[in-house]
Amino acid sequence: MKLEYDFTTVRKLSAWARDLSDNIDFIDYWYNLYLSHTKHQIEESIMNKINAFHWTRWQEDFEEYVDYYKPITGDGYFAQEREWFAMYMQYLVYAFQMPSRGLASYYGKDVFHGIMSKWFKYHTFGADQFVENIIAEYGLPPSINAPVLLHM
Repeated sequence: MKLEYDFTTVRKLSAWARDLSDNIDFIDYWYNLYLSHTKHQIEESIMNKINAFHWTRWQEDFEEYVDYYKPITGDGYFAQEREWFAMYMQYLVYAFQMPSRGLASYYGKDVFHGIMSKWFKYHTFGADQFVENIIAEYGLPPSINAPVLLHM
């Protein structure tokens, strides 16, 4: 599967993250989204990316119809932090040419927490510098030889 940068998908995921509730455990939510059938469908084909235009459909699928994820209470972070996290974690998908499921499985929820805890540092980075820092801090998944830089 070739995962090419898709501006629409990145923007829709960031809008979805912004609009989530402030009182849910955002990291748990996003981690489970990355492991989900719904997120895999977004990445799987161009038709699903086009259908992702209406991002509430994906939220409803993830939470109710397909994956049945029910948000739990916890730290929702600020909308800007959630938006940044959604965009930059998707940059990792493109840079590593690895579906979200593989990314979440390899790094685990603790790494998702670690990345968000360094938001104050990372949000000033471009996508490529962010990817390089993630590799330096958390390692490169074993099946990946080198990241595909996004020049952003």
